Amino acid sequence: MQAALRQTWAAVKFWPAASQWKTAVLFAAPTALIIAVAGAIGGWLSFSPVNDAQTALLALAILFVVPAFLEEIIFRGILLSWFATFSQRWGNWLSIFLFVLWHPFQALTFGAPWSAIFLQPSFLFATFILGIVLTHIRIVSQSLWPVIVIHWLLVVVWKLLFGGPFY
Repeated sequence: MQAALRQTWAAVKFWPAASQWKTAVLFAAPTALIIAVAGAIGGWLSFSPVNDAQTALLALAILFVVPAFLEEIIFRGILLSWFATFSQRWGNWLSIFLFVLWHPFQALTFGAPWSAIFLQPSFLFATFILGIVLTHIRIVSQSLWPVIVIHWLLVVVWKLLFGGPFY
């Protein structure tokens, strides 16, 4: 586990080159489209922008920490690094699987306003696709920053522009 923590810390300290950011964006863009289609079909994504600037600014800050930063540190940082010590391939899939399962676990445990969405097959499919792409970006870039930023931007766009529920 100490090796996983060291690798995670190294991935936090490493800022990718511009070419790595470009590659990350090129992978993330079609992923965002797939997620948008899944959300439109599932009914959890519809244009409904937030009009309150104070709410938007608060959301930007909170959503950076939870879910983006913390989830990526856990799933694409600590768990991915730890599982990879046993098997890179199976470690990748296990961290993705746990990332997907984390969402219905939250819904069933915390019962927040977004609980019903987190249990929908279309949302779990979108989470699965996002998990695959973020895991790939994390491995290729050797940094957690692209996956943190991409995760954050997707959640911010969902919550502030497309009707994602707030806490």
